[in-house]
Amino acid sequence: MNTKRVSWGLVVLFVGLILLLTNLDYIQFNWFAVFSLWPVLLILVGLSFLLPEREESKYIMIFATLGVLVLFTYQGLRTPSEAWFNFEFNKEDTGEWQREQPLRSEHFRREFDANIKRASLTLEGGVISYVIAEATDDLFVADTESQFDFSLADKRDGDQVELDFVMRGEGEKTVKGDNKVIMHLNTVPLWDIKLSLGAGKADFDLSEYKIQKLEVEGGVSSVKIKLGMPLEETDIKLESGLASFEILIPRGSACRIVSDSALSSNDFEGFTKQADGSFISGDYHGATHKFTVNMESGLSRFQFRQY
Repeated sequence: MNTKRVSWGLVVLFVGLILLLTNLDYIQFNWFAVFSLWPVLLILVGLSFLLPEREESKYIMIFATLGVLVLFTYQGLRTPSEAWFNFEFNKEDTGEWQREQPLRSEHFRREFDANIKRASLTLEGGVISYVIAEATDDLFVADTESQFDFSLADKRDGDQVELDFVMRGEGEKTVKGDNKVIMHLNTVPLWDIKLSLGAGKADFDLSEYKIQKLEVEGGVSSVKIKLGMPLEETDIKLESGLASFEILIPRGSACRIVSDSALSSNDFEGFTKQADGSFISGDYHGATHKFTVNMESGLSRFQFRQY
């Protein structure tokens, strides 16, 4: 009996079963809470090296794997989905989850210049919830409520402007409260948006905006994005480790999805699978305006919906 093959088979079976039950709405599973237990996997690997080459060692490893999966199941089912963001973990204190602490507020603003035709926005941070809401007459407005500080830098080059909105102090040992950033953009420029999100949430309503390029890099994250009609070419790139993506596109819009995510759960409403493994919606090949989506992930859930 190949112990490693059996152990990994159990892990894949566990992940597949949890994703299936989640997709069918039989359970609500908090992957964020499970991720906090990832050092248990190192213990499991170390145990496999320490056990002698005996028949009974194989059964010990199998039972140990089952025990870890039971622990993951318990943690994922018992912890509410919002607990990751609404509680505090203090390593220097009691090692227990503690209630929310007071947060600091900051306001950021950049005025709009009618000569600006294209804008890029880079967002970097983690353990926070990012929201893009309704439009503004300014170029960019952000209001933060967070234990972290932020910086906003801009660089102008002719009719283009680059905005870098970056979280500072993310390395603090204590993570506390419902850290949140609410942003508003101007609808006139063409936008390139890049989000680098470690562990956090993003809720982007981009239906009013002209999106040329959208790139999301998520570690342990939950991302919801609502898009408007595509430009001639709207490129979207989604990368994640352990994440949940929900993407909404206008009904009938042309879209092509290329996925490199063998262990992910995919739910592409209104899409047709092609011979090359990609998925398309609408009259993609004949459309003059279209979305092109490239996805790369470890263990994630992708949903595409039409509204």
